[in-house]
Amino acid sequence: MEEIKCFDYVLYKSRSDENLYKDPDLVSAIDNLLKTTYANSTAPSERIGEAISTVGSDFNILHLSETHRLAEWIISQIMNIDEFKSKNSNTFDFTRHWANRIYKDCNGLCHTHPKDADAVAIFYLDVPLESSDLVVINNGVENTNYLDYDDNNRHHINVESGTLIIHKPDVPHAVSIHNSTDPRTCLIFEFKIAEEMYEN
Repeated sequence: MEEIKCFDYVLYKSRSDENLYKDPDLVSAIDNLLKTTYANSTAPSERIGEAISTVGSDFNILHLSETHRLAEWIISQIMNIDEFKSKNSNTFDFTRHWANRIYKDCNGLCHTHPKDADAVAIFYLDVPLESSDLVVINNGVENTNYLDYDDNNRHHINVESGTLIIHKPDVPHAVSIHNSTDPRTCLIFEFKIAEEMYEN
């Protein structure tokens, strides 16, 4: 587990084995989900390009049995972080979880996650060459473009297929421009942690 410190934020990065992110059952289940009516366009303007997401729908990706092994691995990674360490995986509650897919020329606006989550886990299922970075923005403002900030206030984190990023919900982050003609797919999990897990 790599610890990434940038500005006043700390993020954690790890990578799964190929047999997880290349699991044909998982890949097929997410592909099929993103073709259903649960997946909606999330591109409000030409500035950020085309994307689809199941966020806000009634269908959470953990309803798919094919995602359960991934969720177990994510919990194992969370438990490697001192701040979240616990011997009891039942103390984790994934409160929201969804799939995002972006296409060429898309980028994601700056945002944070709800304060009622304790942390956020982003799993990059399929990241082609010339894809996007995760961009942490110093004192970023909601719904602004990462290109509105100078280099000194942006920290780019390169991701690959199988990368997992874990961070607190108040970390302002965006997605840089996706330059590949192949789409990029990631799965996002917000989770809560039982109070007894926190170390004094």
